[in-house]
Amino acid sequence: MSTKTALSLAIALVAASAVIFSTSAFACDQAAARKVQTMLHDMATWYEKDGKITFKWGSDWDHAAPHERLGLIRGFADSDACLTGRPREISFFRMGKLVGKASPTTGIRLVD
Repeated sequence: MSTKTALSLAIALVAASAVIFSTSAFACDQAAARKVQTMLHDMATWYEKDGKITFKWGSDWDHAAPHERLGLIRGFADSDACLTGRPREISFFRMGKLVGKASPTTGIRLVD
């Protein structure tokens, strides 16, 4: 599968998650959340330390438009909240540079 095709498929799946996670983390579809994370696992790696997530994008990030990037970040944050039962602090990186943040207190945003 080409990078563009994989990215398009991931973005479509993440966009669908907006409907799945529209109520609350406690009333979400965990099977759908796992599918989102499985798809994103092909595009990135992440780990948890002290209750916070560090997320490292692969090269697919470079091919995404800003609105797509925000959707990808939101998709991961929403799926994580669904699976853990609460939103958490998540820092998103590409090649060592902070590119996005998700926070239960300040929301989800891209970082320039």
